Amino acid sequence: MGFLDKFLGKKKGVTPGGSPIYRYEERKDEGLRTPENVGVYAREVDQRFEELFPGRESRVLHEILSDIVHIDVHVMWPTQEQNFFVLYTTGMSDMPMNLPDEIPAKDRERFKLSELYLFLPGDWPLCQDEMPPEESYWPIRMLKFLARFPHEYKTWLGWGHTIPNGPGYAPLDDSVGFGGAVLVRGGDGPLGSIETKDGHRLNLYNLIPAYKEEIEYKLKYGMEALEEIFKEKLPMILDPKRPNLCEDFKEVFDD
Repeated sequence: MGFLDKFLGKKKGVTPGGSPIYRYEERKDEGLRTPENVGVYAREVDQRFEELFPGRESRVLHEILSDIVHIDVHVMWPTQEQNFFVLYTTGMSDMPMNLPDEIPAKDRERFKLSELYLFLPGDWPLCQDEMPPEESYWPIRMLKFLARFPHEYKTWLGWGHTIPNGPGYAPLDDSVGFGGAVLVRGGDGPLGSIETKDGHRLNLYNLIPAYKEEIEYKLKYGMEALEEIFKEKLPMILDPKRPNLCEDFKEVFDD
């Protein structure tokens, strides 16, 4: 089951933690819409990750057929010193996102362009010359889906946004208990944003697979509260068996 498979009826509200709520109905089939621009900031994103994680072999998982935007997932292989994969998207920033009216005009420029990234353990089953097996592909699918999502649904993604896998928080894969995702910022340094050569700000967000209780804790208390827990206990590298950091949160969130 993919993200938002069971989301019906579009509406908007606010959670007790102050987060806007969006619901999206499945969009009408408009056929394949060929992207107008491809790789607008791809080289600048590549350069940033190459600077931050130098000396790595890399591979691009190219998208064969693209709708609206062309999303590629770049894979940087582990090194002896840093035994983890680096995955990031390009193409999400080929188009500006559709920001809500409540974002002030003075802030709109700095939120409209984004790309996503995550880290996988060094023993994650990825190959240089083959597509990953299904059981290891789900983080890549998640990156690709969410990078296209704001353009497909004419919305936006940013820091603190939570995306449940349907109203029932279905597992992202049969092998994990995560029922959705959270976007966290990469800080104020070079992993947080890129000032592009044409004068725009391109935000980089760390995509965190999350449990239902973690997402609902954020909905209740706000992203700042969840981020404090994440800062203390969340590993930088994805651990598919990591504990639920809000396991004791049992309150039913009713929007």
